[in-house]
Amino acid sequence: MVDKKAPGPSPMTPNPIPADDSAVPPKKRNPNVKDHIGRQLRALYDEVANQPVPDRFMELLNRLDEKSGDE
Repeated sequence: MVDKKAPGPSPMTPNPIPADDSAVPPKKRNPNVKDHIGRQLRALYDEVANQPVPDRFMELLNRLDEKSGDE
């Protein structure tokens, strides 16, 4: 006998309720909050972008450049 009951949500199904205010229409969000988040993200990514490229990555990039020049 085949069970025709619909399957329930799997444990891997994401929670349908967002943890942030993404369900709130953009017009209802406080623009000061968006500005604050934008400043925080820029500060975080600027710090990362200004870090030097590790020597190992530069070696890999140089080897890739050499290989692409051979073709």
